[in-house]
Amino acid sequence: MASDGTQIVISRIINAPVPTVWKLWTDPELVTHWWGPEDYTSPSATIDLREGGSYVFSMRAPDYQGGAESFTGGTYQRIVPMERLEFTQNITDAQGVPLPPDRLPENFSQNVHTVVEFKDVKGLTELTITERGWTRSLMSVFAYAGMHQSLDKFTPALFQRASVTD
Repeated sequence: MASDGTQIVISRIINAPVPTVWKLWTDPELVTHWWGPEDYTSPSATIDLREGGSYVFSMRAPDYQGGAESFTGGTYQRIVPMERLEFTQNITDAQGVPLPPDRLPENFSQNVHTVVEFKDVKGLTELTITERGWTRSLMSVFAYAGMHQSLDKFTPALFQRASVTD
């Protein structure tokens, strides 16, 4: 996390080719297999993958944390296939409408600008996620940890489901 707390950067080498990792981010059925931190599930995802299109990903807390379902949504601002996704992130309702401030956790940032970059490294994927616009708070720490835990769900079995055979 940047020292001013407004930016989160996560970079990983993923043991799968770029087309597979791209598909994990852009196929709603596959997003439901990895979105959300450890012990959370993602019952649904919708994606309108075009500039100006929107997405909504659900996330359900485990029963021991109350089992509540929440939604993350936003708008795609720039799409360069197999290279880059740029979009906003908000806590939304099930239809993708951003929640008003009085329904958000304390110090939770809305309209977080997110860039996901995909780079081929000898058949593997260097994935870099940059989120700008966070308020320095416990919620930004949770976001950082949660994205790492989401990426931990990228498994060989999931890569097999996402492998591009065209």
